[in-house]
Amino acid sequence: MKALEIDVEELQELAESTGNRGHIGALKAKKSALADLLGISAQGALVRSRFRNISEMDASSRFFFSLERKNGQKRLIHSMRSDTGQILSESTDIRRHAVGFYSSLFQSELGEEQEVSHGFYEGLPKVEQESSAELEADVSLDELHTALQSMENGKAPGIDGLPVEFYKTMWSVMGEDLLMVLRDSLTGGQLPLSCRRAVLTLLPKKGDLMDIKNWRPVSLLCTEYKLLSKVLATRLREVMGQVIHRDQTYCVPDRSGKGF
Repeated sequence: MKALEIDVEELQELAESTGNRGHIGALKAKKSALADLLGISAQGALVRSRFRNISEMDASSRFFFSLERKNGQKRLIHSMRSDTGQILSESTDIRRHAVGFYSSLFQSELGEEQEVSHGFYEGLPKVEQESSAELEADVSLDELHTALQSMENGKAPGIDGLPVEFYKTMWSVMGEDLLMVLRDSLTGGQLPLSCRRAVLTLLPKKGDLMDIKNWRPVSLLCTEYKLLSKVLATRLREVMGQVIHRDQTYCVPDRSGKGF
C-alpha cells in the first residue's frame, strides 16, 4: 500500500505540472485502486477490533485501526513471572514457561482398567437400531449446508485462516469437494491435518497478568472441523432422548422448552 501511495503522489505532481491527459487518467486509476485497498484494510481492522455497532456510529477508518491496535496490545505478554519468582522478558523464555504450564495442566490422568471400564459400560441404554443406522449414514451435502447456514459470522478462523464467511460465499464452488474430503476422512478413520490442529491463543483474565494462571487458553479450530461437529451434534440431538434418563430434562429435545 505504501508503494501505491508513492505512485499516487508522483502522478499527482506530473498531472499538475504537465496537464497530460494520460497522467491524469493514470492518477484517477491509482486513486481508485488505493481507495479500494484502504476500504479492504479498514474492513479487516473493523472485524479484528471486535466493534459491532458500525451501523449506529459514524466513525472514520482511523478509529478502527486505533481500536485494533489497542485490543492487540491487551493480548500481548511482555513479561511473565516464573515458578521461582524470576521475571521472564525474553519471548523464548515466556513461551517455554507457558507451554510447560499448560502441558502440565491439561495432561491426561486417565488410567484405563479393563474391569472398571467393563463395569461402567455394562447395562447402559442404547439407541434403537433404526436410529443407529441414521447416525452412521454418510454425511450429506444438505446436512453440511444447513449446518453452515446456522453458524455465526465474525468468528476467529483456525490455522488455515478461512472463516465461516468464506465457506458461505464459496459454497457453490467447493461444497461438493468438502463433502468428498469429509466422507473419505470418516471412512478412513482420520480427519485432515487441518482438522486435527488448533491455534492456541491466550486471553487475559482479571488479576496479576504476570502470573500465567491469569491467562485463559482458547483453541481456534478450523471451520470445516466445526462444520462436521455441528452436523454430528445435530444427529445426536435427535436420539438423545433414547439414552438419557427421563429425569434429565435440560438440553434434551421435547423435555424442556428451550432444547439447545
